[in-house]
Amino acid sequence: MVSVLLASYNGEKYIREQMDSILNQTFQNLNIVVSDDLSTDKTPALVREYEEQYPDRIKILKHEERSGSAQNNFFRLLSAVSDQYIMLCDQDDVWLPHKVEITLKEMKRLEARCKRDIPLLVHSDLSVTDETGRIIHKSMAEYQKIAVWDNRLSHCLVENNITGNTVMINRAFLSLLTHKPEDCMMHDWWLGLLASCFGEISYIDRPLVLYRQHGSNQLGSQSGIEQYANRSRNREKVRENYRNMFRQAEVFLNRYQKDLSAEQRETLEQFIGIPEKRRIKKIYTIWKYKFVKSTHIRTLGQMFSI
Repeated sequence: MVSVLLASYNGEKYIREQMDSILNQTFQNLNIVVSDDLSTDKTPALVREYEEQYPDRIKILKHEERSGSAQNNFFRLLSAVSDQYIMLCDQDDVWLPHKVEITLKEMKRLEARCKRDIPLLVHSDLSVTDETGRIIHKSMAEYQKIAVWDNRLSHCLVENNITGNTVMINRAFLSLLTHKPEDCMMHDWWLGLLASCFGEISYIDRPLVLYRQHGSNQLGSQSGIEQYANRSRNREKVRENYRNMFRQAEVFLNRYQKDLSAEQRETLEQFIGIPEKRRIKKIYTIWKYKFVKSTHIRTLGQMFSI
């Protein structure tokens, strides 16, 4: 059985299309668990309508308080399931018909090589669409120039190359998620760090999701050039992002220190110490430990922005 975890908040405009795309998958042995973060629009009524229509396939978690963020909502979902395979789902995308089937096939291939008791994560490419669903970028990985094959901890610390709405994890992965992190950039970034340290990651070089670009999520689909231009215009936001990135690494080290290898601990400690160094030492540490981003220009920008 596959559990699809859908985090929703004020998603009435697109959530019906997303729900239908999941229910119409070629692989049918799945259920949907919805965590609505106390939406103020018609989202709760819409998902209840689906729950009533598919009582054996759809479950809605009940909450009295908001989680406060998308990542907290997903961590709340992850703590509520125990199926063999778990997939993450945003409320405003569309899953292509073979997404679950293809992802599960890759997961089973990975299991055959690594055994089931190892935390495993499978993710894929996705296509970017406009609000109407028209594809404007066939490959988000190519459009954003993301190093999707680089799963080294040193790279995962400085850049997230996993898109949450494409992810499948296995049951063994849940043992790493017994506590919600007190601070993290995003849930998918945290999952990537965990998989890099304690598990295995596999990437499907094929779009399996239509990622809808609209007013509230355009940052996620900006090209590398657009992101660089935005960073240049808003240096305080850049500094805040770096502070959060180092804070995330510190929380990760504190939480999993006893389980990390000596090399992993050294990598995290060296990374966390970068902000306190002089510029030349910062650049040296970034280069020595390969704290590099997906492109040379992003890495160069990092060397002079931290």
